[in-house]
Amino acid sequence: MIRFAYPLGADELRSIVMAGFERSCGLGSVQSYSYNELVENKFFCFDACSQTTIYVLVSPPEECVALLISALKTKKVKVIVFGVIPSSLAQFLDMKISPISDQVIKATACKPAPIHGFSESEGSIRYIKGLAQDELILPGRALRRYDYSDEWNNLGFGAITADGSIWSLAHLAKVLPKNALAYLMNDNEELSAYCALWDYSQASLLWFNRGVGPIDSYEWRLIEIFIAKYRFDEVPIWPVLLEIPYGHEGVVTMRLDCDEDVESARTLYYAYREWKIPFSLALHAPIILDSKNHQLPIEVIADGGAILSHSLTHAPNWGGSLIEALREGSESAAAINQSIDISPRYAVSPFHQTPFYARIGLALAGYQGCVGGIISSDPDFIMARGGKPPGSNSGFIGHTQQCMLHGDCLLENGDQLANYKRAFEQAFNTKTLFGYLDHPFSERYQYGWKNERDRVEAHHKLVLYMKQYSNRILYLNENEALDFIRHKTSIGFIEHSNSPTLQAAVKSQSMYSVAVEYGNTVCEITHNNQELKILGHV
Repeated sequence: MIRFAYPLGADELRSIVMAGFERSCGLGSVQSYSYNELVENKFFCFDACSQTTIYVLVSPPEECVALLISALKTKKVKVIVFGVIPSSLAQFLDMKISPISDQVIKATACKPAPIHGFSESEGSIRYIKGLAQDELILPGRALRRYDYSDEWNNLGFGAITADGSIWSLAHLAKVLPKNALAYLMNDNEELSAYCALWDYSQASLLWFNRGVGPIDSYEWRLIEIFIAKYRFDEVPIWPVLLEIPYGHEGVVTMRLDCDEDVESARTLYYAYREWKIPFSLALHAPIILDSKNHQLPIEVIADGGAILSHSLTHAPNWGGSLIEALREGSESAAAINQSIDISPRYAVSPFHQTPFYARIGLALAGYQGCVGGIISSDPDFIMARGGKPPGSNSGFIGHTQQCMLHGDCLLENGDQLANYKRAFEQAFNTKTLFGYLDHPFSERYQYGWKNERDRVEAHHKLVLYMKQYSNRILYLNENEALDFIRHKTSIGFIEHSNSPTLQAAVKSQSMYSVAVEYGNTVCEITHNNQELKILGHV
């Protein structure tokens, strides 16, 4: 069980952090409390500690620190802290805290990306070690990055700001070198600790210098490792549902967003069919109503591909309101059904903008989920793990796919595909489902591609790289990928008070089994309920 405490009034933060932990730890795995509730009810005493209780504290107040320190000294407890460290806790942890400086604020700025290049902030995060000697050292990242104008980040993560918001660095901090896992850097200068770990005889504390932690980045994998396996025979752990199905090392899905044409995608479709990789099309309603664009989607479906909705008018922010989002979603689905007799279950957001009201509107329109996520808007939809987005209706899932394979994003110097290979490697090494997209050509725009031959060659090079990287990658169409995420999202765990087991409650079926990381094992959750023996000792 994840017991999560947050400052009173921080409702947006509560929604975002709770959703993030549930996406990894299972349906109903998080209990949340404001610090006011905990203090008033004298609950903040860690008496609920067990071999399966993990505590998550966002910017804990001074009045709770004494109990936290006592627990770290005397109880078997695992604690994750996001955000501000109060002075008494800083003293206990041998930290030195100071306000964010003008140098750091300047280091978060990022210019728009040039054509055939990318742009990154001067400030970056550098990981220097993993949680244990044999654990993954995460690749570094810029505080902000653009690969196309000031819109897309093909490496997939969100922006770390210095503006005092929940997405901001909390403060500057110095920690002992033995505790530091990652630093905030400006060139080669260490400005602050960003992530740190403290181990005690029967307790561990992991801290991120940001109110929402790494919830919008591949760095979330560090949270999953800490929860599910770190010191599994000494301190509490909780199972983590992996985003990669059992028996596989990675998952890849690709699609084309058909804003202006469909039939022009045929050449690339034939290429992917030859490579034996499923093909997916997101259809824009006015385009599919033209009969010349009917045949290719029908062939794609017959060949094991997927069809999704790409809105009615391709309006920014799904039209700007819940009512417009509902209309955009409903009428787009109706147009697709009228044209090719297919009822899309998932949508792709125009410009990848997916505001809160659009998630509700699309759910009301009958959609089961949505693909979106872009660094320039709606930061809460940039999710390290697919699943229920913050504030969404039950059963509606989201998936972030910010990697846009376009000709004008190929690098001018060196390996043209270096950024795309890096994006794939990050996903593979952090057990993240990797999705990427392109667009069909149109009479108006070719998305930076010189011609179809060059486009197919670039796609082929990326496909070959992924296939050579591992022969245990599962290639799914977009519907299959999102169906698996929906299946994973329906699984929770029940802790039995009279038995040292956790019961996995599986509420749906899938053609792929979910892998559960727990202690030193990865086990398969089948359609039948699965028991996990609780590890460790109280």
